[in-house]
Amino acid sequence: MWKNWSGNQTAEAPVAQPRSAEQLQALLRDTGDVLRPVGAGHSFTPLVTGHGQILRLDQIDKPVVISSDPGRARVNANARLHQLSAALGAQGQAFRNLGDINVQSLAGAMSTATHGTGRELPCLAAEMTGAQLLSGTGEVIEITKEDLPGMQVSLGLLGVLLEIELNTVPAFNLRRRVGVRPVEEMLSRMHEKWAEHRCYEFFILPHSAKGVQVTHDVTDDAVGKAPIDLDALGLQMMKLFSALRHVHPKLHKAALALMLKLQGEESFVGESWRVLSTTRNMRFNEMEYHLPPSEVEAVLREITGLVATRHTEVWFPIEIRQTAGDTAWLSPFQNGPRVSVAVHMHAGQDHSGFFRDCEAVFRSAGGRPHWGKLHSLQRRDLEELYPDLGKFDALRARLDPQDRFLSPALAKLFRP
Repeated sequence: MWKNWSGNQTAEAPVAQPRSAEQLQALLRDTGDVLRPVGAGHSFTPLVTGHGQILRLDQIDKPVVISSDPGRARVNANARLHQLSAALGAQGQAFRNLGDINVQSLAGAMSTATHGTGRELPCLAAEMTGAQLLSGTGEVIEITKEDLPGMQVSLGLLGVLLEIELNTVPAFNLRRRVGVRPVEEMLSRMHEKWAEHRCYEFFILPHSAKGVQVTHDVTDDAVGKAPIDLDALGLQMMKLFSALRHVHPKLHKAALALMLKLQGEESFVGESWRVLSTTRNMRFNEMEYHLPPSEVEAVLREITGLVATRHTEVWFPIEIRQTAGDTAWLSPFQNGPRVSVAVHMHAGQDHSGFFRDCEAVFRSAGGRPHWGKLHSLQRRDLEELYPDLGKFDALRARLDPQDRFLSPALAKLFRP
């Protein structure tokens, strides 16, 4: 049985592991099943489940980096981000920006508009300049410039990505600084911080009135020794402390205060892709919406109010980032920039009530959901949020006229 990273999505469907485009073409020709490509399973939405066959593509026989020139590389679409980062780094190149998890496949990350943070930095999909695709008609094709905005964020609905051409930058080092701040300070200064720093994000820690801010800035300083992973330790401690809050609220507050004091101020330098990535060992489920920057403060105050009153069981940090706009037809950052607010709950907790209430707040503020994270949008909602949805529908009809890549869940959204 296949299951995703958090365990909230499972499937009994058979899993095929083709090693070449020819084997993929044979699968498409010889079976009438719906075929759903899967990456590392870090999406929380039912992109793969339903019926048919699941395609694991990490065995496709291609070099990690197929070719490269200054500012541009052609790569294996199904290689993992950490593999690509290391291979590009060996050639003096790097991704312009990355999210904080680097175990996803590039195809999966781009197809769901995965992003990092930075007011002037777009999501990964916006860096795609070309692609090779196995379409639903069984052809291996090169995506044209005209079709590229549809391909950049496609949820695997147009076919199987085999190769991706993308923008790169010269390899660079980042200095990461981490510090605890009052929530009120972070809310009042967040737009200022996004203007000051290449990358800025912050986390609101429930029931503490405090948060953690993280900045990344380019530096010529030498690489240093990475510090202990306090993120993972902090989550374990917050999980433990959450039980104290109901039994002994004063002890809970004292424990949280001690943990935040121990956090201190952190600063270190490393290769960009190593500094940006974080290990995520604790499993959780997540909802993330992308909001107009003018709406984010009011939204955060309402969400933190929900945590303090109606959903006191929530202890996972709330994450806030910003991403530049782009032009992809299904990108939640189309005509951006957007500020992303992500809420999480431990995988062992029932997240339904909290996420439902958060989504109502996000939607009322004009938010668009992250395609790989939990949401309840329907077809009519997409029609309101994505002005180029009709263009994507037409492209999907041309590249996959028999709906070979259309799962039942996605059919509810993308069958007009």
